[in-house]
Amino acid sequence: MRDNAIEWVLWAGTVGYESPIQARSDAAAANGYSRVSLTPIDVATAEAAGTSARELGRQLHGAGLSIELEGFMTWYPGEYAPEIPLAAFSAPEVLRMAEALQAQTLTALARPTCDLSVDEVAGCFAATCDHAADLGARVGLEFIPFMAVADLPSAAAIVDRADRANGGLVFDTWHFFRGNPDFAALESLSGDKISAVQVSDGGATIQGSLIEDTFQRLFPGDGCFDLVRVLRALDKIGALKSVGTEVISPITAAMPATEAARVGQERTRDLIAQARS
Repeated sequence: MRDNAIEWVLWAGTVGYESPIQARSDAAAANGYSRVSLTPIDVATAEAAGTSARELGRQLHGAGLSIELEGFMTWYPGEYAPEIPLAAFSAPEVLRMAEALQAQTLTALARPTCDLSVDEVAGCFAATCDHAADLGARVGLEFIPFMAVADLPSAAAIVDRADRANGGLVFDTWHFFRGNPDFAALESLSGDKISAVQVSDGGATIQGSLIEDTFQRLFPGDGCFDLVRVLRALDKIGALKSVGTEVISPITAAMPATEAARVGQERTRDLIAQARS
């Protein structure tokens, strides 16, 4: 798969979750991205300021961008952690936002704990995919090492059991290397199971807890992760279709959005070229 076949996604984390949506749109347009991510918090903030989700979607689509609605945490029943702002948005509310935005994709996250069986969670994921299909959207399940769905094998089992054509995985290199870097599990996947790839690097030592460290990510190539190996494995299975950096860091958040978007994309392009050489 060649680089011009990649759909580049500007994930909000790289330009700062507090960044204005217009700044993200401008940064994406300036660097050849075709999709931007929003969270339910972004949508609620815009609505509170007088811009409806439908109008927000119209503006972004008018700029030539599709939309990823990320941070969908309430797609299965259970206790919600009040300290996690994304858990405040109910499933009907998130799906209402996705419909109004005409979002192409949604990213589903697990919460810190879950008392359901794998089959029960898979059933909830299947139902979420069915609701999203009615909206013309795909759903990607993201594994996170400090959440209930902690690694690639766990997330893949849920997606496999759900067995929905519009259901897949979001593969984040930080979560992979800081958790369970199971290359055998990755190499056994079909590439069409991976709906998006998020690329970032990490330091040789963890700063504080894993949760604290995930907000201290590095640009690709600035850390210790073997990103060439993981990108080569992803490319081999045909998974480098939708790619973007997600460098969540106070350093990138302080940069001009266009510059953070440019550096992240250039670093990732270089690493993909190395992986294919």
